[in-house]
Amino acid sequence: MKKKMIVLLNVFAVCFLLAAFSGCRQNSLRIAFFIYNGNDTFITETMRYMTAHVPPDMAFEVRDAGNSQAVQNQQIAGLLDDGVDLFVINAVDRLACGSIVEKCAKSGIPVIFFNREPLEGALIGDDVFYVGAAADSLGKKQADMVAELFAGFDGSGYDKNGDGEVQLVILKGEQGHQDAEKRTENCVARLRDLGFQVDVLAIEVADWNRSDAYEAMKRLYAQYGDSIELVFSNNDDMALGAIDYLKDAGVFSDGGEEEYSQPFVIVGVDGTEVGLEAIKNGLLYGTVNNDSENQADAILALTDYILTGKDFEGFPYEIANDHYIFIDGDIITRSSLGDYAK
Repeated sequence: MKKKMIVLLNVFAVCFLLAAFSGCRQNSLRIAFFIYNGNDTFITETMRYMTAHVPPDMAFEVRDAGNSQAVQNQQIAGLLDDGVDLFVINAVDRLACGSIVEKCAKSGIPVIFFNREPLEGALIGDDVFYVGAAADSLGKKQADMVAELFAGFDGSGYDKNGDGEVQLVILKGEQGHQDAEKRTENCVARLRDLGFQVDVLAIEVADWNRSDAYEAMKRLYAQYGDSIELVFSNNDDMALGAIDYLKDAGVFSDGGEEEYSQPFVIVGVDGTEVGLEAIKNGLLYGTVNNDSENQADAILALTDYILTGKDFEGFPYEIANDHYIFIDGDIITRSSLGDYAK
């Protein structure tokens, strides 16, 4: 009888613990992260930091669309009625954001988009936001970065043909992506505003991808060769793809600890680990920090305020037009590299 009572008590205890665990799971806040492509270095670094800093009382999961909007649509639809409290979405196609917002609104799910800005008018509702880079500024800072290097350009070693113009090519991210368009436009406009004569030899779309940029640089160098004096790349991965080709072709070589001494200048955007390493090795002249950590912190702060119902009057980031948080970044060259070690 005593043994039977012990067994019953043990069963009761197990059931109680299971019930308690189930209750915790039901009451725990859940976040779903949807990313466009896990092979993107910047997105990978952003997610690594963000998931490491999700509060311990919040459950989360990450879905990778593999660069397919159809897949991402299915992933989102599959979690609309699954008890998720908030969606954080890096959309594959920004044109899909309006439809996503509508579906999430019907299920009462707040949405934070990041990195790929929805079209104007897509962010409807009190709990719909976008967090991303200050794209205009990042492009301008690429020009600011090279302005000092090119000071007195027509008498410097970088003016190869002595014509007083900067012959440049641009490695552009995804066609139509707001950051690619703004960085491309602003890096050139800013260089002209600073008093430089600019000759844009070519703009090649390489979809943010290192291997695509390798092939793009191969074509560009075959056509323009030593007439190239500057490469503006919309991100570090494409800059590194260009450098990969130039090293293979014997045009670039590791610079060690000496001053930047490549035949022409390449600058990027993002401040990824591999980008910083290339600066250290004298291959990439510099980059503009896309500040993934600050963007991630802003997303997590929004998550906290939305899910806990805090008053946004004390929110630590400026929110533009009730929906947008734009994060600026700093110029990184070898002289400032130590401040950005990851």
